Amino acid sequence: MKNYVFDEDESAPKKESGDDDVESEDEGFIKGFDDDEDKKEECAECGTAVSAEKKVTKEIEGEAYIFCSDACAKEFEESLGSEEEF
Repeated sequence: MKNYVFDEDESAPKKESGDDDVESEDEGFIKGFDDDEDKKEECAECGTAVSAEKKVTKEIEGEAYIFCSDACAKEFEESLGSEEEF
């Protein structure tokens, strides 16, 4: 099914709407939301999005990890310690 965008002047040629064209406010909003999604950081322990205000960064074994809380950072460190025992 083809989607057409109709101009007020009916004598003007009709344009076919493409996926890469932003034709409505909703599409522009969604595109902006998707762009912001790429910038989100995830907690290395639980996988939730990390807010800038609560971001905890720890260097463990020479690598920097990002966590959503001190509790997740502690759990992550403990889980690494238990893996080394096996």
